[in-house]
Amino acid sequence: MASLQEQLMNSGLINKQKAKQAQTEKRRQAKQKKKKGSKVVSDVQIAIQEKTQLQKQKDLENNQQTQQELALRAAHGKLIQMIAQHCEKDYQGELDYHFTYDNKVKRIAVTPAIQQGLIKGLYAICVLNEEFYLINKEAAQKLRDIDPSVLVALHDQTANVEETEEDDPYAEFAVPDDLMW
Repeated sequence: MASLQEQLMNSGLINKQKAKQAQTEKRRQAKQKKKKGSKVVSDVQIAIQEKTQLQKQKDLENNQQTQQELALRAAHGKLIQMIAQHCEKDYQGELDYHFTYDNKVKRIAVTPAIQQGLIKGLYAICVLNEEFYLINKEAAQKLRDIDPSVLVALHDQTANVEETEEDDPYAEFAVPDDLMW
């Protein structure tokens, strides 16, 4: 069986000179590849490299998702720990303090001192696992930084001062916050 080059010469498509030029060009390219140290990359190797890149990318995405889930768990654990440390124990009293939670009015029985503290913003009410806890303002600020959805009632006195308009004719009359129901 004759080579392709011989077959092309016999059919008259190329002559001897063109065949020699093709051979010398082929040798020249082979020498340049050897000198440069570049390797010939086959299609199989390219496919393997692409597959490994895709696998690395999938692993990275899975790792990031796992890290986010761990961060959420850690934040939830921190919330539980902070509420357990900073919750007020002796707030039960004879006065009802009303607040809204899930578009429903809820109430909690508190002492008069705690009620005034809630009105003035010294205390806040937070919810965790459908249970309400009374915590101080500093802990409430920290909880707000971690997860603002746990805070149910926190009165900011600075917000009330900024809300008054200059042209308000009733600005000199204070609206009482401690109305009894």
